[in-house]
Amino acid sequence: MTWRSLWLLGLSAGLVPCPAALVLLLGAIAIGNPFLGLVLVLVFSLGLSVVLTALGLILVYAKQMFEQLPAPKRALIKWLPTASTCEVVGIGVGLFTRSLLQIF
Repeated sequence: MTWRSLWLLGLSAGLVPCPAALVLLLGAIAIGNPFLGLVLVLVFSLGLSVVLTALGLILVYAKQMFEQLPAPKRALIKWLPTASTCEVVGIGVGLFTRSLLQIF
């Protein structure tokens, strides 16, 4: 992970279309001020870029702290991505099931 890749991550995240940014732009157009919408989307995207870049930097520096942990704790840390993935999938399945129950 280099500084260049962190900056590119932050900048590219600001370029990805976001539903919240679209709502801001459409809301500003609806009230008759499209320039305000463009400014709000620009600020929103810059904020997202800053936050993702900061999270990347935090992870780079946190890696050094995790490498200093004893071996048994490091083995536990290797399972954290799998555990968080299972949690996200479980929440998604729960939301999907709940929406199906509301339809039927």
